[in-house]
Amino acid sequence: MSIYEYRKLTLGHVLKDILLTSICSILIAVVFMLVTSVEVTLEIYLRYFLIAQCIGLSICIPCTFAFHILKPAKAASQLILLTVCVLFGALFGSYLAGRLIHHQFAAYQGQIPLQMLLVAIILGFVISFGFVIYEKYLAFKFSASEEKFKRTVLEKEKLNADLKLLQAQVEPHFLFNTLSNILSLLEHEPETGKKMLENLTQYLRTSLIQSRKPANRLGDEIDMIQTYLDIYQIRMGKRLSYEIQVQENVRDLEIPPMVLQPLVENAIKHGLEPKIQGGKITIRAGLENNVLTLEIADTGMGITEKSDIGIGTGNIQKRLASLFGDRASLSFEDMTPAGLKAIVEIPCEKYHSHHSR
Repeated sequence: MSIYEYRKLTLGHVLKDILLTSICSILIAVVFMLVTSVEVTLEIYLRYFLIAQCIGLSICIPCTFAFHILKPAKAASQLILLTVCVLFGALFGSYLAGRLIHHQFAAYQGQIPLQMLLVAIILGFVISFGFVIYEKYLAFKFSASEEKFKRTVLEKEKLNADLKLLQAQVEPHFLFNTLSNILSLLEHEPETGKKMLENLTQYLRTSLIQSRKPANRLGDEIDMIQTYLDIYQIRMGKRLSYEIQVQENVRDLEIPPMVLQPLVENAIKHGLEPKIQGGKITIRAGLENNVLTLEIADTGMGITEKSDIGIGTGNIQKRLASLFGDRASLSFEDMTPAGLKAIVEIPCEKYHSHHSR
């Protein structure tokens, strides 16, 4: 991004440049008076003040407009334009100051005005060059921030695409297996098959609604997971039991979609199903110090599950990092005597306020 794209020529920017130039001119007038004058009086200061203001503003205003009208891109062109503006401004400002205070100016024509003119040219060039460098720095900083914002947007779009891909992978696999179980149950255990079909219908309906939102109530996510577990409980029978412990004060908090489901699926697929006797899944949710903690613990195969966390949990880690940076986390702990616990920590207050309905 060029300095001209970052800094549009507006009345506010022009007034800001004029104000900064006036302040610098005041300081230059004070310093010059103290260095060159034997005595310090208000009259002498006002003369130097007027000269400094005339020269300073005569340099500032042409520089401001010339750079934004001509828009020199190369450093050499910018240096040439800056030199021309400074020389013109210093000469014109000296002439203008001389016209305004000609009765005092003439008395010092042979010495002080020439010194002030040379100092004005040098300081005008240095200060103007400093302004240009500073504006370039601001433009670079703004450009870096803009690029970072664009990268963040692209990362979020990619994560949303990954989320949709994850949902597309989860739903058919889960749906086909469940439908196969339902068909078998309807033939041999019609009541159980009917119950499983009702659970599946409820799960798919809720899942469809939840997947279209940027954030969901934790209570709704828990209800959906409970239906999901009910389906698996019918499929696995006594090999699967579960317990859900959720504090009432966290049910209305909002969390990103597809956080719990992949972790529960991981616990079943890699933890309990490979184990002959199955096991138990415990889901807990609590709030402490504005941090929402979600725990999904199973008594399954244990540490081997870490190597099989799959695309689902990997996607969770990426989305948490994108939304919260290092303030959110997904970690795993071994259970005793067997099993694995997934722990999700989310700074719920900020996310809840940003996505509140």
